[in-house]
This record gives sequence, C-alpha cells and structure tokens, in this order.
Amino acid sequence: MKKIFKYAYIALAGMMAISLTSCTDKYEYDGVGEADPGAFISAAATEIKYAAEDAQILKFTLQRTNPETAEDVALTCSNSKFQVPASVSFAAGEAKKEVSVPFSILGGTTEEVTIAVAPQSATVYGVGEMTFTITRDFVWEYLGDGVYTCWLFGESWPQPVYRGEGTHLYKLPDCIAEGYDIEFELTDDDQHLAKAIAKQETGYVHPSYGMVSVEGAADDIKREDNVIYLPMKYTVSAGSFGAKYDSLELPE
Repeated sequence: MKKIFKYAYIALAGMMAISLTSCTDKYEYDGVGEADPGAFISAAATEIKYAAEDAQILKFTLQRTNPETAEDVALTCSNSKFQVPASVSFAAGEAKKEVSVPFSILGGTTEEVTIAVAPQSATVYGVGEMTFTITRDFVWEYLGDGVYTCWLFGESWPQPVYRGEGTHLYKLPDCIAEGYDIEFELTDDDQHLAKAIAKQETGYVHPSYGMVSVEGAADDIKREDNVIYLPMKYTVSAGSFGAKYDSLELPE
C-alpha cells in the first residue's frame, strides 16, 4: 500500500513540474514603461483645512510612468465645486506636474471630491484616484471685547468675541491659554444652546493631572440681558473638577 502511494506521488510531482515548465516558457516580462505608459496622482495630504482668508486652491501632483512622448492626460472629478481641468498636457520628457484646482465652498462647510485619472490615461502602478476632504473655516466677525469669568480659576478677564458670519456660532480666541479657543453655538434668538458645548482643550496644563479640557454640562445657558452664563464642566484624563456656570459679558 505504501509503495502504491509513493509511486502515485512521484507521478503527480512529475506532472506538476511539466506544467510549471510550460507556464514559465510562455511568460514574457514587459517593462513598466512599455506595458503601462499611464499616469497617477499623489498628494501630501487628503484631509485639508483652509482658513477663511486662504485662497481656495487644491493642489496635487500628476505623474507619468513613461515621459518619453508628449501626452494629454485626461482627468475626472466628482464634485462640480472643484474646477478640475479635463486634461493636463505634458511635453516630451516631462514626468510630473503640480496641478492647481480652484474651488468655491462656503465658510464653515466640508466637501469631498474624488479626482481621478481617466481609464484611458491611468496606470496600474500608482494611485489612479484620490478622495480629498476639504474644510473651510468660517469668516469670523469681530463683535468687540467682552468679559469672561471662569469659575474654575475664580478670575475674570477681557475677552475678544467673534461670531461666524451668517451663524450663531461664537468663538472666544485664546480664552484660557494662548492658541486655544472656546466655541459654542446658540439658537437663532441667542437665548439657548443650539447643541451641547463640545469638549475642547483649554491649553491649561495642570501640574498633577495634565491638560484640562472643558465641555458643556447637561444644562442650558442662562441669560440676563447682555450676560450669558455657560454651563461648563472642566475635566482631565483622571476625572472632573465639577460643573458650574462660567459667564460671558457680551460686547455692547
């Protein structure tokens, strides 16, 4: 019985060897440049945030695998707010180009766009398409200087107040520490919170507990004339310092 199995195994191995030899004889390798003279896209980042004053220009690199001849590389775009050219012209010997795409989106919004090399111009050796997520900040209107009072520190200070153009989103730049803003959104009548105040780092680092963050407690705001009382909970990674009301006296 063992001998039968042995001979059958040898015969099978011989057949596999013949088959592999046959495949190897027929295989021919074509260089990348000859077999696939296409183009691909590259970019430093695909999630990009623009300040309100930044030029609305998206940039990416278009590169060819075979730059020997002149060529027009066709492109497609998924979002009409981005003015992607129908094609990009390459001169003979030119391997890559930076492509600038003007776009127009509203402040405070995010748009996605997929830019792709058209199938007839694409290569299988690189990225044929890329999806970019573009966020543009609000145009912030300066309302003036108010006064902010923080219950955690028991202190008050002059505070510049900004509001997103056409919105009821407020920003308090450098509120507790430089480089760290506090934002909150009110309803259209400015009498209530439109949504819970998101967790935000304050920039103050506690000597024992690390970075202190602030977020809205469960309560709504209180308002007395020009003063808004914000329900604020101050937290660190180890827990919470508690929740009370900070106050913001708005500019006149």
